[in-house]
Amino acid sequence: MSEITLFTGNAFSVADGKGRFVLPLEMRRQVKLSSGNENRLYLSVHGDNPCATGFGESHRRHLFNEVEELAREARAQGRDYNADLELERRLGTIEEVNFDEGGRFAMHPDIKDEYGITDAIFFYGVGRYMQLWRPETLVDSKDRPELIRNKVRRWLDQRDAGGGK
Repeated sequence: MSEITLFTGNAFSVADGKGRFVLPLEMRRQVKLSSGNENRLYLSVHGDNPCATGFGESHRRHLFNEVEELAREARAQGRDYNADLELERRLGTIEEVNFDEGGRFAMHPDIKDEYGITDAIFFYGVGRYMQLWRPETLVDSKDRPELIRNKVRRWLDQRDAGGGK
């Protein structure tokens, strides 16, 4: 398993007839690399943005190790730090899902409902993890780069005009 797997790039996925989404090929490779070559994807909520996150095992372990390090630093500096509460925040919302060789996976219903994801996802690689956005929400998110917002807006316009999935 690689120490650090970085997710970059972006792609759209439209739900199939069973409500499954497809993990984009390059991101699928990155998740497998990060998860010891297993088809294991972890989904969670984003702490600051109105989107879900997706990652492999190495990032899940990173989240745990980061809290352990913060707790050690707090102890060394004589500061209070509630590591249990921080672990709840970082790890307690993670849902494990498997995907098939074609990248198809069923998004956990709690996460779908939390972000209003129904028929489409925009995957956005942002480093140690990817963000999974409801396209309309990303377009309305003024903090996202204009290039990305415009790309998603064009995709939505094309879809609404019947020009694709």
